[in-house]
Amino acid sequence: MISKINGKLEHIDGSSATVGVGGIYYEIMLPSALAESLKEKSHNGSDISFHILDYIEGGQVGNQYPRMVGFADAVDKDFFRLYTSVPGLGIKKALKSLIIPISEISRAIETEETSVLKKLPGIGGRLAEKIVAHLKGKTTRFALAKESKPLAKPEIKPDYAEEVMAVLLQLQYKRTEAQMMLDRALNTGKRFKSSEELLQQIFRQSSTDTVR
Repeated sequence: MISKINGKLEHIDGSSATVGVGGIYYEIMLPSALAESLKEKSHNGSDISFHILDYIEGGQVGNQYPRMVGFADAVDKDFFRLYTSVPGLGIKKALKSLIIPISEISRAIETEETSVLKKLPGIGGRLAEKIVAHLKGKTTRFALAKESKPLAKPEIKPDYAEEVMAVLLQLQYKRTEAQMMLDRALNTGKRFKSSEELLQQIFRQSSTDTVR
């Protein structure tokens, strides 16, 4: 088990860092806010240190891979180890959910405020209740932290609005008409995975209007 790594930063991107230690290079997964901060402040070849939580990815024998998650602070690592002990809360989902400070997450757990937890990416109502049931009484020391920053940044999901607007204008709709159609589709609250899905929603709504 690896608990800490000190080495030279070889490369860093939005989700991981490569650290060289005595001719061996380790790929270390990072919370997104930490990765961005290090990318702004550090440079390749600089000394770096991470507190490490290692785990095995993959469920089938022969398809298992050792992975490492790095944290700048040992307290963050301790919280994350406890946090991911909740059944159903995997490593990658947990990393993406840390968009508020761990002190706030811990206070929500200790006060049973599942409404706070449900707002975290990937944490639905059922999982929020499971987190509280599993961790209440165990996160007090993290809730008492005076200052902390979110370890992850919210993922910005494209709504494809500009792309679809351009398509509607090409189809000879007036900009005011196109904007109304676009706003109506976006106001459904659905998450569109592509501009095609958004156009399909606009088509369905237009077809319903025509039938009426």
